[in-house]
Amino acid sequence: MSERNHILYFTRHGESEWNVEHKICGATDSPLTERGQEQARELGRRIVAEGIHIDEILYSPLMRAADTARRISEITNIPLREEPRLTEQNFGKYEGTPRGNEEFAAAKQNFFYHYEGGESMAQICHRVYSLLDELRDDTSGKVYLLAAHTGILRAVESYFREMTNEEFAHFGMENCGLREYTFEKRK
Repeated sequence: MSERNHILYFTRHGESEWNVEHKICGATDSPLTERGQEQARELGRRIVAEGIHIDEILYSPLMRAADTARRISEITNIPLREEPRLTEQNFGKYEGTPRGNEEFAAAKQNFFYHYEGGESMAQICHRVYSLLDELRDDTSGKVYLLAAHTGILRAVESYFREMTNEEFAHFGMENCGLREYTFEKRK
């Protein structure tokens, strides 16, 4: 069976309460704001208007990503499935602290640091890469939209392109943005 290139989409959840409060969310639940819910509905409308073909939405179990996926699905009728490997990185002692924390910014430069009770960037990449390997090798031809978080996006981006540690630590996207990735043919 010949393998072909296939694509994958990624969106970051809509605006959450802790985004507005400039707090580090990580694996802590923070609900969507009204604006965040509207951002998700707007992305659903964009998918329909642009005729973007997606077969299934895989989403993080954290409420901000799960609710984003549900709002998109309500507009597009794309089926959804929870995917635990898309849960945001656990930032341990830094969760709920202000985003501008210099100690946290310095800690993010160490890919094997567990944030005292959290999860290292190496660990998050391991679980996200295992999911991406499965999707790459999926012979069903399905196109997936991953609805998740910035930490997951960093891992996805690093799967598809070379990045320095600094690029990885600072990479991000706006709430409910949409990125497209292409799995290359396997040799």
